[in-house]
Amino acid sequence: MIELNVTQSDGTNKAVPIELDAKVVDLSNQSIVAVDLTELDNLEGLEKLILSGNRLMTIDLTVLAFSPAIQTVDLNSNNLRILDLEPLSYCTNLVHLNLSSNQILRVNLAPIAGCKNLEYLNLERNRLVNLDVAPISKCAKLEELNLLENPLKRLDLTALFSCASLKSLMVPKDTRLISKRKFEVELLNPPALNELIGKGRIEFSQE
Repeated sequence: MIELNVTQSDGTNKAVPIELDAKVVDLSNQSIVAVDLTELDNLEGLEKLILSGNRLMTIDLTVLAFSPAIQTVDLNSNNLRILDLEPLSYCTNLVHLNLSSNQILRVNLAPIAGCKNLEYLNLERNRLVNLDVAPISKCAKLEELNLLENPLKRLDLTALFSCASLKSLMVPKDTRLISKRKFEVELLNPPALNELIGKGRIEFSQE
């Protein structure tokens, strides 16, 4: 048995017991404003970490670098503004990453390049004005990328043409979509990008 120390919005501190053989740690909807995840490095079989529906403004994910079995990280519906994803570069089995409904102003996606099995990335309902999606080109299995409800002014999609499995790319309707290479609709393209080309959404330029 391990214990995770959490602080709730009313100032209460408590220790949450977790079994050593736990595959899922679900601390959702508990009004948590701070949590120390350090003890999770004792859970060799941890597959899912769920902290959705809390009031976290920051979180240290360092321990996930020592959680090789992790497949799902769900941090949706918190108050996160800046998030360091570097520990995820070691999470080669990560499949689902949900960061939606936060206040994220900027995020470096470079560590995501190490997530070779990532299929789902949700950044919907944040405050992103700029985003470099180039690192995602290393995620060959990515099927869904959700960027809706962000104030993105411009998004370079060039690198995403390497994501052959990308079936769903959700972007704000007012975001200017560009590609620095000319692509026609063809079977080798990701289905999601063929759809955007067909709708005339992507500007092809030599910028």
